Amino acid sequence: MLQTLSEVQALDLELDALATERAQTPPALVDMRARHDALEAELGRRKADLNGLRKRINESEIELGSLQERRKSAAESALRASTSKEASQFQNQELQFATRLQELEEDTMPLLEEQEARQAGVAELEEQLTTLRPELEALEADERARVESLDERVESLGVERSRLAQGVSANLLKQYEQVRKARRGLGVVPVTEAGTCGGCNVRLPIFVVQKVRKGQGVTRCPSCGRLLWSTNA
Repeated sequence: MLQTLSEVQALDLELDALATERAQTPPALVDMRARHDALEAELGRRKADLNGLRKRINESEIELGSLQERRKSAAESALRASTSKEASQFQNQELQFATRLQELEEDTMPLLEEQEARQAGVAELEEQLTTLRPELEALEADERARVESLDERVESLGVERSRLAQGVSANLLKQYEQVRKARRGLGVVPVTEAGTCGGCNVRLPIFVVQKVRKGQGVTRCPSCGRLLWSTNA
């Protein structure tokens, strides 16, 4: 029964290794995901900045349109004025609107240039993402295939473990699982030719070695508590 239990443990150790391997994402994929996420974050930030700039430009253009209408209205009113005094007042208004228009146009021009530069920056990032995505998708596909293969292996080993475990008493299997959990992997270990524990390497008392080798019941290492077995039992 202990021989069978050791075979169960061999499968458990392989399952442990597969679980560890499954959890380890390939470095190339980790790096590619990080690059993709960084680009998307930067693109989002730049788009937000660009939208803010467009809002400012839109506000300036609305004000420009309003000033142009008011300037035109003042000019037309000056032409229709019935006195020179009225004409002079409307002409002064037209001049004020013209001055403000010039100032606003001068203020808006740098914003338009900045908008063009930011649009180019956004386009560049979008191009980088377009180039990167197929590479990321290929790596993601490879990762799905890797994980699927590991899961299939785990399922196969799980079936084999269940079959073997049927040959071990429920009490012994429970003891083994408790010790294996406490001892990080090894629940049952062999007694070496030198009479030491195959788990902690402590020299075992002669009576313990003899009991194990004769197969007289379940024996634990007095030092580490692992279940002991012998190929000669």
